[in-house]
Amino acid sequence: MATVAVIVGAAIVNAIAFTVGNALYDKFGRTDGSEERSRHDKAAEDLQKATTAWNQKRMETLDFINNEVKHKNDARNTFDNVDRALEFYNQTHPDTKISLPYRPVLEDFYKPSPEHNYYETAVATIIGGIAGYAAFKLLH
Repeated sequence: MATVAVIVGAAIVNAIAFTVGNALYDKFGRTDGSEERSRHDKAAEDLQKATTAWNQKRMETLDFINNEVKHKNDARNTFDNVDRALEFYNQTHPDTKISLPYRPVLEDFYKPSPEHNYYETAVATIIGGIAGYAAFKLLH
């Protein structure tokens, strides 16, 4: 009997999550051309460009370190991890400190509007309340 209740409860939660997800997509989805969506898309494109440039710089740094280590006869191994390579290089060559630039994240390009934050908080509160109430009723 408990198994049936768990299956029915999971089906109900799944249906609610699917419905809420569709409602959120309708509100913030790509079909409405809203300012919030266009700002987010522009920020995502800028993030992609910045991440591509960051990855290129990261690979150039890795190649530079591998070449420098080989030229200075410290080539015990070739690095494939930039963080370990930088750590090793900076330990063995304290006269030249090399560091990578800050990795770009979406928050550098996009700040959600207050309306978006309000809806996000409202949905999380409602879903959390419903899930908490259902768990309370199920366990008592």
